[in-house]
Amino acid sequence: MTLLTYKGKYVITSTTASSTTSSSLQDDPQASQVFTLSATQVVLAIYAANNMYGQAMGVAGMQNAISVDAADKANSLDAEGGANFPVRNCTFWIGSLAAGEHTIKGRFASKTNGQTSTINNRVLLIYIFDGDEFQYVDNATQQTTTSTSFVDDSYASVTFTPSAACVLLAMYNVTNISNEASDGKKAGVSIAGSDYGQAEKSGGYHNSDSIFTVHCLSRTAISTTVKGRFASASGGNAIIDRRQLGVLLIDGTVPFDIVTSTTQVTNNTGNLIDDSQCTITRTPAGASELLVIAMGTKRNNASSSQYGIRYGIKVDANDRTNSCGAPGQGYGTTGHSAATAWAEPVTAAEHIIKGRFSNNYSTQIAYVDARQVVALWFTSGVTLPTVTTDAATNLGLD
Repeated sequence: MTLLTYKGKYVITSTTASSTTSSSLQDDPQASQVFTLSATQVVLAIYAANNMYGQAMGVAGMQNAISVDAADKANSLDAEGGANFPVRNCTFWIGSLAAGEHTIKGRFASKTNGQTSTINNRVLLIYIFDGDEFQYVDNATQQTTTSTSFVDDSYASVTFTPSAACVLLAMYNVTNISNEASDGKKAGVSIAGSDYGQAEKSGGYHNSDSIFTVHCLSRTAISTTVKGRFASASGGNAIIDRRQLGVLLIDGTVPFDIVTSTTQVTNNTGNLIDDSQCTITRTPAGASELLVIAMGTKRNNASSSQYGIRYGIKVDANDRTNSCGAPGQGYGTTGHSAATAWAEPVTAAEHIIKGRFSNNYSTQIAYVDARQVVALWFTSGVTLPTVTTDAATNLGLD
């Protein structure tokens, strides 16, 4: 067994609108990458996609998935319950791919056939590792709870012993199809018995919702159990119909930073501003590959707007990526969240990463009550330029 180190990456971003009325998954034409591996590698794919407020979205919402060599993985559904309100999913896949050519795509569909689902904004991040230590679960067995305290997701648990001291990166995404209580649910990840990264989302009356969260910590070479955890937001029926739980065991020499503040910040404009609770500053010892995964959430029963929040990532002077989320229509005080990811090469100089947020409409107030932002600084290996579909560029690994 070998801990993971950086090999290469692709980052595809686009704000070109794509729409479908089909309830069968379609290719997102702005999120596709073909690449060739010279040996078996571990691959992480993260796909975050959303519409902007006012852009066509049916009341039943949208489904997203990741296609890996023509096989759909990691399906996730989200809804807001009102037409043309922000809907988003952030889903992920981890696996080993053999030497040869591979294609990874973002996929999307309308939850209900005939309703329009639109993507105005997306990122497809593909991260390629040397090594072989990871865990991944993608399970579609239903589980429910009415408990407002976290319970174990019985279908999202892995136990392992790292081969050496490591950096443990855990991700968890949950989704339901329908029939959930209007206040929705909350989710987090348990690592060695401690809960981290509570995020929340409601889809409105009996609609779909999805929740993505992330956490990172150092771990020694001892037996470790990582679990998904979930709860009802307010005592109604909380449902998981599908979940993904992933754990990457990264070489222990890789520096990382994490922000887990639960201090509230607000913004009543549509302009992204700094999340004053999320600033990471680091000067890497040498040229590095930076990977950032970010989630911002509002708690249930906290002050809110039904138009939700936009949360994103800024690296140095550049806003890189963001995603929009909103609570169930008519349930403005319920929880909601948005998550995204970014990667780029950085020099051996000081770099500043910030969480960024805004509202989604007019002067409505956006609230962020908690955030999970992870930054990992890998020593550069094979460095590939950032790819955008708007530039119509296609690159392969050396």
